[in-house]
Amino acid sequence: MSPRTTGITLVAYAALSALFRGLSLAVPVFQIPFLGGAVMGWIVVGLITVAGGWMTWKGRRQWQWSPLTLKQIRRFREIRRGYISFLVLLCLVGIAALDGLIVGKRALIVRYDGHLYFPFVTSVLPGTTFGLEDAAETDYRQLQRQFREEKSNNWVLLPLVPYDPKLDTPEIIEEVVLREGIAYRSTESKPFNGRAYTTFRDKPQQKRQEWVFRRGLKQGEMRGWDADNEQVERATYKEGKRVAYTDYSDGKAAGLESAADGGMQTVVYPPMAPSWTHRHYLGTTSMGGDVLAILFGGWQQAIIASALFLTFVSVVGVAAGGALGYFGGVPDLAGMRLLEIWSVLPFLFIVMIVSSIVSPSLFLLVVIISLFSWMGTTIYIRTAVLREKERDYVASARLLGTGTGRIIFKHILPNSIAILVTLAPFEISAIITSLAALDFLGFGLPPEEPSWGRLLHEGTEDFNYPWIVSSAFVAMTTVLVLVTFVGEAVREAFDPKKFTTYR
Repeated sequence: MSPRTTGITLVAYAALSALFRGLSLAVPVFQIPFLGGAVMGWIVVGLITVAGGWMTWKGRRQWQWSPLTLKQIRRFREIRRGYISFLVLLCLVGIAALDGLIVGKRALIVRYDGHLYFPFVTSVLPGTTFGLEDAAETDYRQLQRQFREEKSNNWVLLPLVPYDPKLDTPEIIEEVVLREGIAYRSTESKPFNGRAYTTFRDKPQQKRQEWVFRRGLKQGEMRGWDADNEQVERATYKEGKRVAYTDYSDGKAAGLESAADGGMQTVVYPPMAPSWTHRHYLGTTSMGGDVLAILFGGWQQAIIASALFLTFVSVVGVAAGGALGYFGGVPDLAGMRLLEIWSVLPFLFIVMIVSSIVSPSLFLLVVIISLFSWMGTTIYIRTAVLREKERDYVASARLLGTGTGRIIFKHILPNSIAILVTLAPFEISAIITSLAALDFLGFGLPPEEPSWGRLLHEGTEDFNYPWIVSSAFVAMTTVLVLVTFVGEAVREAFDPKKFTTYR
């Protein structure tokens, strides 16, 4: 793909993303810029448009790689650890781009009365669309269960993880079964402890009776209600045997036994261990959120934050470092003193102040972190420019009357820009760890946003639920290790000292 073709592709992508956003269509891949919010999304779309327009206008018909660059790319591919890590990261980014096709509470396809619906890309569909009484947005998990119970030709196809990364905490109800007189949850092999209840056959939302179980036997109080939710009976059990009973309905409670559906149920309160039955593959948090869905949403946030962070740091670092290194003298001296002053400002205090005033968004956090992270790139670029401007080709350009702008942008920066390639992986590691640290400390994203740092914080507060902290730790460690391997391979491939010999 040539530079011009790449530019046209970027412009087309930005235009389609903006169009689908305007039409309220959540099309996978094209809604990636807006995963961090509307403001950040339009900024990302604008940056993509500018980059694509510049490549279309200034780009050449073919990429013209220098022999040195091609040699460096071959070196990178020969470093298998870094190259394979790079391919794995690309696959992970591609999976994140699929968005609602993989993770989400909206169904992919619903077949109802011979018609097909695609809720994951359309606007909100009320429950009345599919014959439900509730006019709010359809609960597609409940709709799927209802269609299966009806055994009709209607069906629902849900994503692999049918839970949303944000504010999706469904109530989990399991069946309680009796095995040789001992009660068990249907998905467990140890005796049941907790509360179980029966419901009315004609009113499945209304409890009929409720018992307390200890080690699979009824223990303690039992309560019973009628169809109007009025308590009609009470009993006490000890080791599975009833030792006391009171009827508040003058004998009518016994007649309600036939109105119950017969099966016992229990509400499983979060956090819940990993369960394939309920499709919580990595369990749930204390708020009931699906851990895998939160990890997926946190990875999407990390990708967007990394792209914005790299753009900001690179542009500011190249501009400031190039100016300081080329002009030198008093501007360089004053600029370096300002860099030293800025670098000692209390970053965490500023984030705390901002968090106390407003609820920080991902875009705001990236901006704040970027404001305190561009100095390193600036210093590296300054050093490279200081070295390059003393080369003979720069002196020759000056003798030929070349202007300052052309010398900087056509000669010096292209020979200094390689430093950004080696810094990029480590900058990505920095932004991921910074966001996770802020969320861990409670100064990061709002509670409803998916976050790796918040998962780590919750998991370390109570190690009785190891699936929370272990999932977040493994996900974050895996990504950081992959990024580090890529960074080391790039640095080694671009290191002239390792591959240059003098004769």
